[in-house]
Amino acid sequence: MARRRLAVFVGGGIGTGARAAVAQWLAGSLWATFGVNVAGAYLLGFVVARLRLSARSRTTLIPFIGIGLLGAFTTFSTFAVQLVENSLWLAFAYGAGSLAAGVLAAWLGLRQGRRR
Repeated sequence: MARRRLAVFVGGGIGTGARAAVAQWLAGSLWATFGVNVAGAYLLGFVVARLRLSARSRTTLIPFIGIGLLGAFTTFSTFAVQLVENSLWLAFAYGAGSLAAGVLAAWLGLRQGRRR
Protein backbone atom coordinates (compact mmCIF):
# COMPACT_ATOMS: atom_id res chain seq x y z
CA MET A 1 0.00 0.00 0.00
CA ALA A 2 2.81 2.42 0.82
CA ARG A 3 4.52 1.64 -2.51
CA ARG A 4 1.31 2.50 -4.39
CA ARG A 5 0.99 5.81 -2.57
CA LEU A 6 4.62 6.65 -3.26
CA ALA A 7 4.14 5.76 -6.93
CA VAL A 8 1.11 8.07 -7.16
CA PHE A 9 2.97 10.85 -5.34
CA VAL A 10 6.06 10.69 -7.56
CA GLY A 11 3.99 10.35 -10.75
CA GLY A 12 1.84 13.30 -9.67
CA GLY A 13 4.89 15.48 -9.21
CA ILE A 14 6.17 14.66 -12.68
CA GLY A 15 2.72 15.10 -14.27
CA THR A 16 2.21 18.46 -12.58
CA GLY A 17 5.57 19.70 -13.85
CA ALA A 18 4.77 18.52 -17.37
CA ARG A 19 1.35 20.20 -17.25
CA ALA A 20 2.88 23.49 -16.09
CA ALA A 21 5.44 23.34 -18.90
CA VAL A 22 2.74 22.83 -21.54
CA ALA A 23 0.61 25.62 -20.05
CA GLN A 24 3.57 27.99 -20.11
CA TRP A 25 4.57 26.95 -23.63
CA LEU A 26 1.04 27.52 -24.95
CA ALA A 27 0.40 30.56 -22.72
CA GLY A 28 -2.42 28.90 -20.74
CA SER A 29 -4.80 28.90 -23.70
CA LEU A 30 -7.84 26.71 -24.25
CA TRP A 31 -5.65 24.71 -26.61
CA ALA A 32 -3.21 23.87 -23.83
CA THR A 33 -5.96 22.36 -21.70
CA PHE A 34 -7.56 20.65 -24.69
CA GLY A 35 -4.22 19.20 -25.78
CA VAL A 36 -3.14 17.82 -22.42
CA ASN A 37 -6.57 16.33 -21.75
CA VAL A 38 -6.76 14.58 -25.13
CA ALA A 39 -3.14 13.41 -24.94
CA GLY A 40 -3.72 12.17 -21.39
CA ALA A 41 -6.82 10.23 -22.47
CA TYR A 42 -4.88 8.54 -25.27
CA LEU A 43 -1.91 7.72 -23.05
CA LEU A 44 -4.10 6.36 -20.25
CA GLY A 45 -5.92 4.09 -22.69
CA PHE A 46 -2.63 2.86 -24.12
CA VAL A 47 -1.03 2.26 -20.72
CA VAL A 48 -4.05 0.48 -19.27
CA ALA A 49 -4.28 -1.82 -22.31
CA ARG A 50 -0.56 -2.63 -22.17
CA LEU A 51 -0.21 -3.14 -18.44
CA ARG A 52 -3.59 -4.52 -17.39
CA LEU A 53 -2.59 -8.16 -17.22
CA SER A 54 0.54 -7.82 -15.12
CA ALA A 55 0.15 -8.06 -11.33
CA ARG A 56 3.28 -5.92 -10.88
CA SER A 57 1.79 -3.25 -13.13
CA ARG A 58 -1.35 -3.05 -11.02
CA THR A 59 0.77 -2.65 -7.91
CA THR A 60 2.97 0.27 -8.94
CA LEU A 61 3.07 1.11 -12.66
CA ILE A 62 -0.62 1.81 -13.26
CA PRO A 63 -0.90 3.94 -10.10
CA PHE A 64 2.33 5.76 -11.04
CA ILE A 65 1.37 6.44 -14.65
CA GLY A 66 -2.43 6.43 -14.58
CA ILE A 67 -3.32 8.06 -11.29
CA GLY A 68 -0.17 10.05 -10.59
CA LEU A 69 1.48 11.14 -13.83
CA LEU A 70 -1.55 11.36 -16.14
CA GLY A 71 -3.97 12.35 -13.37
CA ALA A 72 -1.82 15.39 -12.62
CA PHE A 73 -1.03 16.07 -16.28
CA THR A 74 -4.68 16.30 -17.29
CA THR A 75 -6.89 18.82 -15.60
CA PHE A 76 -10.63 18.83 -15.10
CA SER A 77 -10.69 21.94 -12.92
CA THR A 78 -9.05 24.15 -15.55
CA PHE A 79 -11.37 22.68 -18.17
CA ALA A 80 -14.43 23.51 -16.03
CA VAL A 81 -13.32 27.09 -15.33
CA GLN A 82 -12.56 27.67 -19.00
CA LEU A 83 -16.06 26.48 -19.85
CA VAL A 84 -17.82 28.98 -17.59
CA GLU A 85 -15.50 31.88 -18.46
CA ASN A 86 -16.53 31.86 -22.12
CA SER A 87 -19.69 32.52 -24.08
CA LEU A 88 -22.39 29.87 -24.01
CA TRP A 89 -21.72 28.89 -27.63
CA LEU A 90 -17.96 28.59 -27.14
CA ALA A 91 -18.46 26.70 -23.85
CA PHE A 92 -20.75 24.20 -25.55
CA ALA A 93 -18.45 23.72 -28.56
CA TYR A 94 -15.33 23.43 -26.39
CA GLY A 95 -16.98 21.04 -23.93
CA ALA A 96 -18.49 18.81 -26.61
CA GLY A 97 -15.29 18.86 -28.66
CA SER A 98 -13.15 18.00 -25.65
CA LEU A 99 -15.42 15.12 -24.66
CA ALA A 100 -15.55 13.71 -28.20
CA ALA A 101 -11.81 14.06 -28.75
CA GLY A 102 -11.01 12.56 -25.33
CA VAL A 103 -13.24 9.53 -25.84
CA LEU A 104 -11.82 8.98 -29.33
CA ALA A 105 -8.26 9.35 -28.02
CA ALA A 106 -8.88 6.87 -25.17
CA TRP A 107 -10.40 4.40 -27.62
CA LEU A 108 -7.42 4.75 -29.97
CA GLY A 109 -5.00 4.34 -27.07
CA LEU A 110 -6.74 1.18 -25.87
CA ARG A 111 -6.84 -0.20 -29.39
CA GLN A 112 -3.18 0.51 -30.08
CA GLY A 113 -2.13 -0.68 -26.64
CA ARG A 114 -3.75 -4.08 -27.27
CA ARG A 115 -1.74 -4.65 -30.45
CA ARG A 116 1.18 -7.00 -30.13
